[in-house]
Amino acid sequence: MHDVTDTPEAPAGAAADELSERYTWEIVHDGVTVDSGESRLGEPHPLTGSTAGQYYEVACGLFEQACDTVVEEHRYEVMMARVDGNPEPRPVTVVTVLLRYADGSVAISMTAHPRHRPITDKDMTEYREYLEWAEEDHRRFLQRKALSDETFDLPWESTEEEWIPDETIDQTDPRLTRIAELEGEAADIRAEVFDPDHCRELRFRAEEKLRAAHAAAVEAEAGGDDAALATAEREVLRRTERLARWTTLLAETTAAYLQAAALDAEAAQVRRAVQADNQEAEAGSMSDGE
Repeated sequence: MHDVTDTPEAPAGAAADELSERYTWEIVHDGVTVDSGESRLGEPHPLTGSTAGQYYEVACGLFEQACDTVVEEHRYEVMMARVDGNPEPRPVTVVTVLLRYADGSVAISMTAHPRHRPITDKDMTEYREYLEWAEEDHRRFLQRKALSDETFDLPWESTEEEWIPDETIDQTDPRLTRIAELEGEAADIRAEVFDPDHCRELRFRAEEKLRAAHAAAVEAEAGGDDAALATAEREVLRRTERLARWTTLLAETTAAYLQAAALDAEAAQVRRAVQADNQEAEAGSMSDGE
């Protein structure tokens, strides 16, 4: 996918204690810096989350993400343009990642020429089907939300009422502990992520804003306004990143809620077994009394 053309090592003895060294980083597309920042070795990188203690490790993680993002975003932008009947955007031809020491000298420089896979008719068909599904799904979501001012449960969210074992159940039964553990873990998982409905709504908004940004870029290009085009293209990049973020978060949140639902289902299964055993024991006691 990428041709790395320059990957020099950091100079020897650049720092006695690399874990305390600050550095700056840049992501450059075709000679234009599109993102940059400052961080410290050993601390989570704001884009990759890497806590690597070596410049080369940090650069590799950032470089891989930067290259993958360029390819994925261009693919998405081309499909969006085809759906909307707009001219296809120009691809980024050169991606460069720079890490600099605190004094401004270059620590690592990596460059790639992204290769973009052709978009087939099948790809476009699947993408259009996805857009239709997303619009219909969001329409249903808004329709359901309009019927109630209160938050409604998702299909995969637990609808089980809190269960308190009655006095006839043996409180020392280890299965009761297991039920509490499963339900507690399910609750913890849901608490760790956004609500899926929140992610879905913000993803839909991000899609709308990206469409508007694309339209502004097309208008600026048609009008020959280079300054407006540059501004619009930066806005497209920001909106694309925003959409990618909420798409990823929605997928992660959905997976988390499904995992929590599986734990709830297991807890319900154990609970039914406890209740069945208790009912059987009560029936046996009544028979003995007769």
